Amino acid sequence: MTEKVKKTRAPGAGVKADDGALTERKQLRLDADTEALFSKLGDGNVSLGAREAARRLVEHKDTAKFSAKRHELRQPKP
Repeated sequence: MTEKVKKTRAPGAGVKADDGALTERKQLRLDADTEALFSKLGDGNVSLGAREAARRLVEHKDTAKFSAKRHELRQPKP
């Protein structure tokens, strides 16, 4: 008789998002500052923080696509 192997899920798999969003797994490459900001906005949850940042951008009607010119006009970090 063969022993049945219990299947396990990846950590966090099947867990509902704190904000009720229907989510799909994606990979993002984030710099350390962006990850820290998203983590702060999401109270330790980077994905929740990213969704909250996106909601705030929509609220402020700042959803235009990336512009190299606008990016160059930003003040450099101290």
